Amino acid sequence: MPDLSIIVVNYRSWSKLENCLQSLDQQGVRAKKVIVIDNHSNDGILEGFIKKFPWVDWIKSETNAGFAAACNLGACNISTRWLLFLNPDTRLPKDCLETLIPYCDNHPDFHLITIKQLSESGKNTHPYGIFPNVWNSNGILRSLERLIFHTDQIKKVIAKNPIAFPHWISGSFVLLRKEHFDLIGGWDDRFWMYCEDIDLSKRAEEKGLTRVLLNEWECFHSHGVSSRSDLNTKIKTKAEVIKSTHIYIEKHFRGKNKKLAHQWLKFQKMIGLYLLSLIDASKREILKILIPFWRELFSKQL
Repeated sequence: MPDLSIIVVNYRSWSKLENCLQSLDQQGVRAKKVIVIDNHSNDGILEGFIKKFPWVDWIKSETNAGFAAACNLGACNISTRWLLFLNPDTRLPKDCLETLIPYCDNHPDFHLITIKQLSESGKNTHPYGIFPNVWNSNGILRSLERLIFHTDQIKKVIAKNPIAFPHWISGSFVLLRKEHFDLIGGWDDRFWMYCEDIDLSKRAEEKGLTRVLLNEWECFHSHGVSSRSDLNTKIKTKAEVIKSTHIYIEKHFRGKNKKLAHQWLKFQKMIGLYLLSLIDASKREILKILIPFWRELFSKQL
C-alpha cells in the first residue's frame, strides 16, 4: 500500500465520478486514503454514493467555494507522504499507481508530477503549458503567439519525450509530496476555477520545485463535465474563468505588462460578450457578473 492520499473534488459529475472511483478500486495497490469533497451538489445523489463506496472518505461541503478551496479542504488533515489531486472525470489504468509511485519515490528531484492524459477518443490532451505572459493571456494575442513562436509545435515536441519539464501542469492530475504541498502553501482559493493549477506551478517554480510530465504513464480525462452541468453553473464558470485570469495577472505580472494584460483581456472579453449578448441572453448574465468585478479591479489601479 503506497503512502498516498487521493483527493477528488466533485460537483454533479456523478457518472464520471463513479467510473473514476471504480478505476481507483481496481488499482493493483490501493491508496491509504481516497477523499472525495462534494462541492455542494445538493441534488440528493451523494447519499447513494456514500453507501456504494464505503471505502471513500466523503466530505460534504456546505457551499461551492470552488476547486482550489475544496482541494485544500481535502488535504488539511492528511499525513501521508504523497498527495494526488485527481479530477472526477479521470480514469486510471489498473497498473498506474502500482508502478508510478515507486518510480517517483526513486526520483526525489521530481516535485509536481503529472502524466499523459487522453480524451475518450484517445487523443493527447496536453495537460501542461507555458506560463501566461502579455502575449498568451488572452485569445487574440495568443493566436498571434502561436503563429510567431509555434507554441503548438512545442507542445507536440514535449509529448514525444518520456520525461519533460513544462512550465505548468494541469490540476486534473497533480502528484506531489505533502512536504512540497505545504512548502508551496497549498492551492490559492481566490481562484474559483481556472488558473489555480498554473498559479500552483508558478509558486512551485518560485520555491525551486520542478514540474514534471511522465509520458510513459497515462490516464483518460473527459474535460469539463461538472462545469457544464447546468446553465447557471455554465454562466458562473465562464465568468470565473475570466476573473481567474485577471487574478493571475494581478498576482504574477509586473509593471507595464500587468496593466497591458489587464486592459487587453477586459477589452477582448467585453467586446466579445457584448456582441454575443445581442443573440444570447446567457452572455448578458456573464457581463452582469464581470462588470462590477472590472470596476473594482481597475479602480484599484488608478
